[in-house]
Amino acid sequence: MAPRQPTDQRNGAAVRLHVLDLGRLSMDASLLVAGDPPGVAVQTPVAAYVIEHPGGNILFDTGCHPRAMGENGLWPPEYQRDFPWSGRPENLLPARLAVLGLDIATVVLSHLHNDHSGGVEFFPGTPLIVHADELAAAFAATDDSSYVRAETAIWRAKNLNWQPIRSGLRLNDAVTILDWGPGHAAGMLGLHIRLPNSGDIILASDALYCAANYAPNFRLPGLLVDEAGCAATARRIAALAGRFQAEVWFGHDGAQFASLEACYD
Repeated sequence: MAPRQPTDQRNGAAVRLHVLDLGRLSMDASLLVAGDPPGVAVQTPVAAYVIEHPGGNILFDTGCHPRAMGENGLWPPEYQRDFPWSGRPENLLPARLAVLGLDIATVVLSHLHNDHSGGVEFFPGTPLIVHADELAAAFAATDDSSYVRAETAIWRAKNLNWQPIRSGLRLNDAVTILDWGPGHAAGMLGLHIRLPNSGDIILASDALYCAANYAPNFRLPGLLVDEAGCAATARRIAALAGRFQAEVWFGHDGAQFASLEACYD
């Protein structure tokens, strides 16, 4: 099944962006910003976003797996120790989507690390748009250094509807997928969302962990696979933001996330 083609028929219906709080992930501050002193743990948001659109609702990222933590958790012990997830039952993706009461037509995955792709198994027939290089890297992984093999094993068993891409893709009149390429991960995707009242928003995901990774005082994150690619993407995001006068939302910026509203239109 091919990815959904652009549709410009709103039929008077509203376009909205819903912000989903999926709990918190603790990590070392030096992973967010290279060169920061190690040994300082920071609580960072785990988020997903739903774009409500009459041509089909789009989910961007799926957070952590509900069974990630604990003695029988899917995450290996070292993941649970170094990147513990915390939250309440209502922070899990199925609960958040149940409150919204919206069907999801398309899932776009920024990348396949465990705090962004843990819920893909809940969408067995839904198109899962992902960067082709990232999908290949996740399935080729032989250890749990970047991808959780217990989760990829579930994906294989469920034969999910992957839709790998290597270029940008316009989903509808309000949403365009942006190909960030390699940087934080083997292949990153972002979204450019055009809202009638709130203006343009660029979801950078982990191409930019936080404001410190962004212009004008760009500092590399501490966790990446391609330093040059990461820096090039940061410059590209700044150029796009200037061109469209867009807000840039980062992947794990606690201060920024705390300032966001639940819904934008």
